[in-house]
Parts: sequence; structure tokens; C-alpha cells
Amino acid sequence: MSTQGKLTLRNYRCFDWNNPAVLEFGDGFTAFVGPNNSGKSTALRAVYELRNLFSNLISYAQNQSFSPQGITDIAELSNDSDPTRFQCEIEITDYQHPRNHTYNVATAVTLECRNNGSVSIVKTKALTPTGEVIQMEGSPQGTIVGLGNEGNGWQYQNQTAIALSPLINFAIELSQSKYFPAFRNAINEGAGNYYDLPVGTALVATWDSWKAGSLRSQKLAISRVENEIAELLGFKTLQINADQTGKTLDVIIDGRPQKLYEVGAGVAQLIIVLAAALVYKPPYILIDEPELSLHPALQLNFLATLGSYTTKGLLYSTHSISLARSTAQRIYAVKKIKNGSSRMHPFGDNAINFGSWLGELSYSSRVELGCEGLLLVEGPTDVLFFQEFLRKINKDHKYVLMQLGGSSLINAGVAQHLSELNRIIEPSKIRVFIDSEKASADAPLAEDRVAFVDECNKIGIQVQVSERRATENYFERNGIQKALMSTEYEPLEYYQTRIQF
Repeated sequence: MSTQGKLTLRNYRCFDWNNPAVLEFGDGFTAFVGPNNSGKSTALRAVYELRNLFSNLISYAQNQSFSPQGITDIAELSNDSDPTRFQCEIEITDYQHPRNHTYNVATAVTLECRNNGSVSIVKTKALTPTGEVIQMEGSPQGTIVGLGNEGNGWQYQNQTAIALSPLINFAIELSQSKYFPAFRNAINEGAGNYYDLPVGTALVATWDSWKAGSLRSQKLAISRVENEIAELLGFKTLQINADQTGKTLDVIIDGRPQKLYEVGAGVAQLIIVLAAALVYKPPYILIDEPELSLHPALQLNFLATLGSYTTKGLLYSTHSISLARSTAQRIYAVKKIKNGSSRMHPFGDNAINFGSWLGELSYSSRVELGCEGLLLVEGPTDVLFFQEFLRKINKDHKYVLMQLGGSSLINAGVAQHLSELNRIIEPSKIRVFIDSEKASADAPLAEDRVAFVDECNKIGIQVQVSERRATENYFERNGIQKALMSTEYEPLEYYQTRIQF
């Protein structure tokens, strides 16, 4: 089971003590929206800069220091209002109960980092064997104790032992995650990385070693990237090879050879980012502005493909609220409140404006490129599913995909929102697919869903309600086991709400 967790940063760069940054990690996508210079990139980049902090979590009971990654002066990391220190809280949010009925299990730890590189433990939260939440103030005794099946842990002055394994596992995931900045130039000479993005000859050498090497798994992986980029961009064939100088990549599109710097910023971005994600296969990818240099028709496809290269999830910053609404399970808004300070909070503006969404997704320009209509689906996970489904049947460029925000609009109140669409697009070009949410084949459709269907039919919008309970009830055994790389998972029955273990 994937770990759900949070990283909270207080007094870190532009986020002061009263306005911490919160990064939520879990399956699917987390989006951060806001204007330029608001702090979106600062929050994502923190996972890169604090990587060494996460990888040594257990050692901080013994006064282990740390050095940030990518900067020379640790003082840069503290907010100007208090330039001496910052705090970092690492928390797992889905841990239900200790497996061992003897030890307490840590679910959160707050670390304080000072400008001399020292790290101290401020507090630790834990679950007792009975499920009670306890909080330990200050640092443990400085000893690391073995706790059987729970691994290593900390011993406190009152003899309370706290196991750390689940929290350490999440911290390791953070340390192994990768940050891709907004500037993604793959063609500069010289070997090296720009943050976690290999650039220049470093990228070329890595690509060449995988494609021309002896490992079949690496060759298959490279082939997958080539095929997926070709599908994304509508090429019949695509080959990417290191050129003879080792300084750039040769890109052969539909039999026509070009250098990487000749194919355009959008294509080069797809190649460098997907290649890097393929090589790393990280738990999480954190990327700034994935829509950069990409036509709106490609943005969803690119995000879905990039997300499939992680083992857990993807966090991204964006200027496009519509892109965030369409894809993200979790959305945070970031804004500057004064010089040197920003505020982050869950995006709570639930006002739906379909006209604005369609404008941001460039619907009118996509019609000129062959778009046939609009497909409305239930929620963000359905957007990603149907985007991939349309891609498989070569219709991903034929429809703009938007979500209804879960059940919030699946009722009679949708009428006013549908009227907005009528001013932009003919009802005959709108398709809707929603889940039935039925518990059995003969169960009636819920009243709010019946009302929603009626409102759509009144203005000529075609609605399809799933025969089974939901989209995930259509997934078959082979696909599930291939995606999860395990044979222990079975498909849901037609009206089953969860997998029974």
C-alpha cells in the first residue's frame, strides 16, 4: 500500500512561521497554482534541497548534522524574519495501527535545522498499541534501539520506545524523489545535472548507455519512451540516438533525421523529462510548469505519461487553474502576501466556470485542429483514465476533457453551469460519462444522478451512465496485475466498492 504523507516547512525561504508550506504526497497528482514569484517552485524545490535531511532521519537523536543540496550557504533556507533556523515536519497520514502490540510507532517528527547545520528533534507524534495518539517533546535520549519487527527506533527519557520504520520509509521516498525545474534545456554542452535533470552530454551519455548497452530491460525502457513520445506528438515513428560527437541527440521523426536543438522546445522537453523520469523511476516527481512549451492538447497527455513513470505520484506547479482542476486530486493555492513572505492553502474556490476552463484549455483553437467536442467525466482520476483510453483508440486529440468535480455537480443544480457551455459549444458536441454508483444490477440510480441526467437531456447533451458501479469496476485482471506488477491483485466485481484482502 502506498504511503500517504505530508511535508510541512516553517520559516523556510518565503514561508514564515505563521504561513508554512505544506506538500501533500499520495497517489495521483497534487497541484500548486499561483502567479509568478509566489513560492510554488520554492515549495517543490525544497524536496531537492533537503534530500540529505530526509535520508538520515534516524540519526538526529545522536546530533547528526546535515548539509543542504544545491546551495553553499545554509542560511539561504531560513526566512528573513528569522534567519537563524527553520523547521521541517515529516508526517505519515495513513498509518492506522502498530503491527506490533508492544511498541509505539512514530507518525510525525518535527526537526529544527539551524544555520550551523545542526539538527534537533523538536517533537515526535506516535500511535500507541491501543491506537492512542501521544506526543513526545524534545529530543530522545540519543540512543537508537532495536525493536524487533518494527526495526530501529528512539528511546525517550521516560523509557518510552518509539518505532520509526513507517516514518523512515516515507522519508526515504522523499529523499529518492526527483525535482525537474521549469527551465529544461537539454542541449547545452558539458556533463552534469540541472537539479535532477541530466543536461548536455550527461543526458546523451545516459541515453546511449541504455539504448546501446547490453541490458534488455534498459533497451525496452528506451523503446517505451520513444513510442510514447511518438504517440503524444502524432508521429508514425520516432528514433532517438546519441550522435557521433556525444554532445547531442539525433532525433529521427518519420524517417527524417534532425538534431535535438532543431525539433522545437516542446519536443525537446518531452524527450529530456521522460528520459530522466525513465532512468530514475522515482517514488515522486516534482515538476515546475509541465505545460511549458506544450499546446493545451498535449498537456494532459504529458502529465498522464509522466505520472506513469513514478512509483507513487506527481506534484506540479502551474499557472493554469483549469489544468489543476482537470488532473489533480489535491490543489493548493500559493500567493505572495508581502515582500519575503508567501501563503499556501488548500484551493477552496469551488466556483465552477466552464467557460473560463474551456478558454484556458484553448478549446476554440483546438476545434481548428480537428477537435470534435467536449467530454465531461466525474473526477480527476477519470480525466486521466479517459485521456489514456482515448489515446489508445487514437482519439485523444478529438476531445477536450474536463471533470465535474466529483458528485458536487451531479445533481439538478448543474443546469446553470451547462448553460455556460451552451454559449460556447453546441450541446450535440458534448458527451458526459458518469458512474452509476449502484450497489447491484437492479438497484435504482440515485435521485441526484437521475436529476443530473434529466437536466442534460433537456438541452440535448448525451449522457452515458456506467452499467457497473464505477469506472474502476471495468478494469480487468491482466491490466491490473501488469500495472501493479503483482499477481496478488484481483479485479473488482461489477458492484464492489473495494478489494477485499
